Amino acid sequence: MNYSSSALKTFVGSVALVTLVGCDAAVVDAGAHDRQFEGGSCPVWQCGYNSAEVNGRAIHDLNLDGEANDDGMRVVGFLAPAGILGDYELTTEDDELVARDANGIGKDLRGVALLGATILVQDSSPLSLPLPITILNYQEIPSWAAGAAPVATYAMVYPDVDALIGQRNVCTGDLLDTLTSAVTVLGGEVYDLETKTVKPADRWLTLACAGSAAAKLRLLNYGPQSDFDGEGHPATLEQRQATLKMITADYCGDGHSYTKNGTPLTWENADGTVEATNFGSLEAVWTAKGALCLETTRLRDVDVGCALPKCSGMTLDDGEWQTRVPRSQLK
Repeated sequence: MNYSSSALKTFVGSVALVTLVGCDAAVVDAGAHDRQFEGGSCPVWQCGYNSAEVNGRAIHDLNLDGEANDDGMRVVGFLAPAGILGDYELTTEDDELVARDANGIGKDLRGVALLGATILVQDSSPLSLPLPITILNYQEIPSWAAGAAPVATYAMVYPDVDALIGQRNVCTGDLLDTLTSAVTVLGGEVYDLETKTVKPADRWLTLACAGSAAAKLRLLNYGPQSDFDGEGHPATLEQRQATLKMITADYCGDGHSYTKNGTPLTWENADGTVEATNFGSLEAVWTAKGALCLETTRLRDVDVGCALPKCSGMTLDDGEWQTRVPRSQLK
């Protein structure tokens, strides 16, 4: 890191109302991801918010050693919550944030113990100053997979003098839904949202806002550090890739999504940890390469840019996922 712990503690108070310099917005559209629900309003973790950002610059993936991401944002420091002594370093474990005392003296901080902790990020502009991102809330929400542990989620805010109360949420851009507008964490992996591909990346983490494809992947218990098989092992890279393709309706496997946000869908995986809540018309069977077969499209009147066979004779045993579209949606 670029700053000592003592220097950072002195600096955070003076930087609390300083914003980053930069005008090129890099909002990642969360629109090309589906949800699984039955009627009524859509729960926040199924529809969600924009990708994590500060002042228009993406922080949806960050390197723990200070390497800049594609938007020029990098981590330059970490501060433990006020009153906790020690030189703590941020890392990930079991797809959640963990702070460890570099000197091996203090206890690891995780969960509610991280409330008030600060991650400092900075962009590449020569005029910019480190910007503090504070962990304001912690929640554990139920996994969408049977038998899986609850998913750790965090509400994170940063200072902005133009905001109504001087702070903004990294996901929604405001504090109106502080407790629900949260991120979940995936450790050691990033996601190319143009090609819809999974990219293992040591010492990187993904901050996935509620409703994003990466957050849904985590909620389905397919995180790179999640216990997928009940014996401490995560899903394979191919299984995670198939999950990302399925969530984003990347039929052809080329990164093009044939869906839009708010499209009802049911899904079922080969391991039986995620079962469909209702049965509609078969859409597709999914592998890491996209749709193995396609029976009907998630959206009506969609021209798919590749030739895929019908699903006659194919079952869930042939892939990782099978999806169905509610019949009412096809009328």
